[in-house]
Amino acid sequence: MKKIALLCLAALFAVSLSAQDRLLHNDRVSARNNPTTINPDWAPFYHGVASGDPMEDRVIIWTRVTPETMDGEPVEVRWYVATDLKFEHIVQNGTFTTGPARDYTVKIDVTGLESGTTYYYAFSAMGANSLVGKTKTTPTADEAGHLKFGVVSCSNFQAGYFNAYKRLSERTDLDAILHLGDYIYEYGNGTYGDSALLANRPLEPSTEIVTLEEYRARYSTYRLDTALARAHQQHPFIAVWDDHESANDAYTDGAQNHTEGDEGDWGTRVSVAKQAYFEWMPIRENPDESIYRTIRYGDLMDLIMLDTRLEGREEQILDVEAPELYDSSRTLLGEAQRAWFLDQLSGSQAKWKVIGQQVIFSEFNVGWAALLDENTTFQALESTFLDIWDGYPAERAAIIDYIEQNQIDNVVVLTGDFHSTFAFDVTGQPVDLQFQEVPGFGQLPFYNPSPTYEPATGEGSIAVEFATPSVTSANFDENLDFSTASVFQNQINSELNAGISLGVPNPHMKYTDLIQHGYFVLDLTEEGAQADWFFTDISAVVDAEAFGEGWRTLDGENHLEAAAGPAAPKAIQDTPAPFDPPAVITNTEEPKGEASSFAVLGVYPNPFQDLNTLHYSLAERAPVRITLYDATGKQVRELHRAEMQPGIYSLQLDAQDLTAGTYFYHVRVGEQLKTVKIVLQ
Repeated sequence: MKKIALLCLAALFAVSLSAQDRLLHNDRVSARNNPTTINPDWAPFYHGVASGDPMEDRVIIWTRVTPETMDGEPVEVRWYVATDLKFEHIVQNGTFTTGPARDYTVKIDVTGLESGTTYYYAFSAMGANSLVGKTKTTPTADEAGHLKFGVVSCSNFQAGYFNAYKRLSERTDLDAILHLGDYIYEYGNGTYGDSALLANRPLEPSTEIVTLEEYRARYSTYRLDTALARAHQQHPFIAVWDDHESANDAYTDGAQNHTEGDEGDWGTRVSVAKQAYFEWMPIRENPDESIYRTIRYGDLMDLIMLDTRLEGREEQILDVEAPELYDSSRTLLGEAQRAWFLDQLSGSQAKWKVIGQQVIFSEFNVGWAALLDENTTFQALESTFLDIWDGYPAERAAIIDYIEQNQIDNVVVLTGDFHSTFAFDVTGQPVDLQFQEVPGFGQLPFYNPSPTYEPATGEGSIAVEFATPSVTSANFDENLDFSTASVFQNQINSELNAGISLGVPNPHMKYTDLIQHGYFVLDLTEEGAQADWFFTDISAVVDAEAFGEGWRTLDGENHLEAAAGPAAPKAIQDTPAPFDPPAVITNTEEPKGEASSFAVLGVYPNPFQDLNTLHYSLAERAPVRITLYDATGKQVRELHRAEMQPGIYSLQLDAQDLTAGTYFYHVRVGEQLKTVKIVLQ
């Protein structure tokens, strides 16, 4: 979600964001000059490969096959898992039949594997092989000595380039990448992003996504980004959704960015959003579509993944003075998930209890920001930040009390959503809040030291929290001018002065960076848990990154201290998967087809009634002609003719003047022709 943008709206200026009008144009072609496009060498597996949700004896592997024609016929895909890059030692293999009902995605839960082992996997179909992926099973109790995880969230395609994903793909010591949500964004083209990048990173579909086909096409666009594809290729992902996988500021019964009626029923939208997520993400599925789960890494770590968005969240109350905000029954998790979560905490036998979740858990006081705008009240600022755990204070207090009363040590909370870097001591009452009159500003908060927390020693802290910056999504300096963002950066963690001392509003906050993008690496050993933040540019494709800071908690101490530098590397490094698909995995019966410089990525919906969208991509500049034929072979309409640049494109057919029946798109790019069958009902 856009928490940083929301702060700016409350503190400095008022702007309203509305969903882009869903205007439809007859036979519309959206030109896409996009460096993120198909790689012909990867055909028909243009979207790469992925793995996820590892266990001791199993792991999910994933790909998507793009058939030459989207005629609805099933496609049989072979899969292989081996212990070596040459696939001389294949340990598991099989076939999977996919088709339009699941958007031609392939997902297999491969069982019968050895614990703590690196595997390589690949797929074969239509005479061609996919990229080779690298994955890893979880260790048993006596195998887990040193773990490392990349931690990311908030990857808005139009806000910048996915350099953080590329840097993670180059690391050879990660056990997995933890994605804490906002993997995609639902907004339409140009609604929420960097205007300077729109020409190079336009979206498909170009409007806000609402239907199943639109969510599928958005995932398709994201997964053609090479940096993201490489991250999936090299590491298993363990993911949860946040709000933008459905709609902004979502809760159980609705969302800020959903209009009932105009955009259909919320329940239907959530259902199709979940369907596309499960189709396109390497996540293990449950019959009830829940995503909260525990993944065990021997006796070193229990990774407890929560759903703080769709499972049980009550609607946000955007008024810090509303009495119902503090109701003891108010919930973010829902009763069933909360009971499960507390049981996982108290029942864990692991050294570290690591909680992967979406929104800031620690108390977050923002009254300091009122000094930047004398027209903004403290209450208005605080009310801006009620989509986080601050908006559900009684449930948070109950969780903190449970950890403390049950003497549960070594709890580490991992957080996304906020587009900024934070490291917190987790405590029930970091400050005693009072108010004092400040000339020119009125009543402002005065933060007295808490009687239950000592920031100098960490006494009173019961856990720690690490928040990851966004991969690309806008933070303070993208929403404000750089100088104002720097004021935020300099003041948020220091004592403020406006004629009187206002105290330190967040003494439990030990590190923050409000400006940079990137990720952190979570390092776990028997001795401690450390987060190392790395930052990278998003305005261009770059190879560089910079280390920020490292913060750690030692076994049994439950509070943070600064680390001298990044945690030590693992003793054993993995051999990365190769850059290109292998020429041979095993002998295949089908001959490989002729290499093509373009691909039809999807046609939806099919069958259709009024509108049909053809989603395709070009790998090189070429003349493009698209025509529509009926079942007798008669040309009905020329839909498009132009010289086009490499990129992702869509054509929308308005069929209101056509009779029901079978039709065919003829897509000619240069001298190559593909025919796609569609059915008008």
